[in-house]
Amino acid sequence: MKNNRMIVTVVALLAIFAFSVVMVVAGQPVAAVTALIPSVALGVQQIVQAGTGVAESRRERPAAQVPDREEEPRG
Repeated sequence: MKNNRMIVTVVALLAIFAFSVVMVVAGQPVAAVTALIPSVALGVQQIVQAGTGVAESRRERPAAQVPDREEEPRG
């Protein structure tokens, strides 16, 4: 499964690079291209994470235990 993830990641990064080159050749300023790269990279990361079905950053944590308090009488 990690091998497939690596392949998807490399292909996505190559696509970002190709997209950047096309934008520069089309006359877009380099500043505009570099401003888009983080957004596209985040999208690629989310696609790869969704494709693997495993959220590595979310680990199962035990629920926080809250000490029981006795209810105070109202009145």
